[in-house]
Amino acid sequence: MNADQPVPLTGPLLPPLPAATTRMEPPVRLGRLLPGLALVVAIFDGCFWGVRGAGFSVAVFFLLLAGIILANRESSPGRRTVRWLLGLLAGAAWASALEVGTCNIFVLLALIVALAGETFFQETESVWGRWLAQVVALVRAPRRVFWLNGVVLDAAFNSGLGGLKGLAGGVLLTLPALVLALVFGSLLATGNAVFGVWSDNFFVWLGKMLSLYLNVGRITLWLLVAFVALPLLRPVQVSAWWWSWTQRLPRLPEIVPSQAAFLSSGLVLVVLNLLFLVANLADALFLWSGRKLPGGVSYSGFVHEGTNALTVTAILSAFVLTTIFQQELKVARRRELKLLGLFWIGQNLFLLVSVAQRLRLYIEAYDMTVTRLSVMIFLVLVATGYVLLTIKIVQDRSLSWLIGGGVLAVFATFYVTQFLNLGGWSANYNVARWEKNRSRSLDTGYLYYLGPEAWPALAQAHQIDRAIPILNADRNLGRINTGSVDLAQWDVTHWREFSLRAWLDRGALDEGQ
Repeated sequence: MNADQPVPLTGPLLPPLPAATTRMEPPVRLGRLLPGLALVVAIFDGCFWGVRGAGFSVAVFFLLLAGIILANRESSPGRRTVRWLLGLLAGAAWASALEVGTCNIFVLLALIVALAGETFFQETESVWGRWLAQVVALVRAPRRVFWLNGVVLDAAFNSGLGGLKGLAGGVLLTLPALVLALVFGSLLATGNAVFGVWSDNFFVWLGKMLSLYLNVGRITLWLLVAFVALPLLRPVQVSAWWWSWTQRLPRLPEIVPSQAAFLSSGLVLVVLNLLFLVANLADALFLWSGRKLPGGVSYSGFVHEGTNALTVTAILSAFVLTTIFQQELKVARRRELKLLGLFWIGQNLFLLVSVAQRLRLYIEAYDMTVTRLSVMIFLVLVATGYVLLTIKIVQDRSLSWLIGGGVLAVFATFYVTQFLNLGGWSANYNVARWEKNRSRSLDTGYLYYLGPEAWPALAQAHQIDRAIPILNADRNLGRINTGSVDLAQWDVTHWREFSLRAWLDRGALDEGQ
């Protein structure tokens, strides 16, 4: 039997799974799966082993991984969702070439998991079902390793891939030639000085190659990559129970009579609305109007130290509202309860705006950082969650709809953020504020830490004050420096570490020096 022909998943080594809980595994094509696994490991090794800082290699790896996943499918999926996923993946790969970051890696991983599930679990009607089934397949990765071992053994014994007899025969066939080659090679090397030098050089080269590739850490990395890639190339069939819960999330059971639940929920919303009203009134008086703070309250304590607590308060409020309006419809639909809930949402949105105002005032007093910009983006995401919660309350949407909308909002936020030059914006803002008011101190150490994103701002600061070096002695604290690499002299390492943003910002350094 040809290695690319389907291998039946039955026999003494692989008993059939119960059809009542899990769909039958489709045929396995070892001629695709095993080379695909080897290719993923080889590409990962070529892209990342020995790299000081990942760059363009991230885009190359994920694009090739997507191609290998599609090559291991029985048919070319024609769903519109697949085309959307591939388009989004191409955009995320472009963001990797621009600059690799946490958001970018998260987006690429999410898209690869979604693509694997979308193309394998085609019989599942729900999009969430296909994607969640793939997540379950990744969780079951250890089981998948044993499954592949059983399939290979079954093929070796029963499917005509040579069998153990053929393997033993091949060893016996080549062993005499290898032994005699070593014997006569040693004799010739002893009697022929030139041949001896050649053979010594060969074994020195072979030793270097073995020490280069047969590295314990490197082999461990190969095994880890193969371990993760296997459930992507060949997921495990899972029962619908693992994903259908998204469609059957129930409303909370009736613990007390509906009238009592309504009165209790209403009392909770009234009390919390009053608390928030007083806190928001304090913000309106002292944060927005600029009135002098009362005695015992410092500016830093009022503006900065409470930011985290207020953000957590807004998130916790969303969970409380979700719980209240996840009760039975005869409670959740009460008009009075909805009005109280919507009023509390309005107060939470005002709270989020006040948190943003606190951040703005603190940034004006001190400096802009990537973390503070990220908090601003997070506040927008929380506000989006409140918009979704408002729709749920007004239209009596399900909890599944709210969770799905929240997941999409998180993904969209990460996807957009991966293209944003947060470090560059922070550096430009700080230098512009320093240029306007030279009595302010410029934190050049932080600008050096930001790396290539801050190069244009550093060049501008250097032109204003020649005492400020464009780069410090260890070149941006050891961060990726491909922006200064001569493109005509690239080697294999440089293309893997290449950052398009660093390359584009390199001109600012040349002009500033």
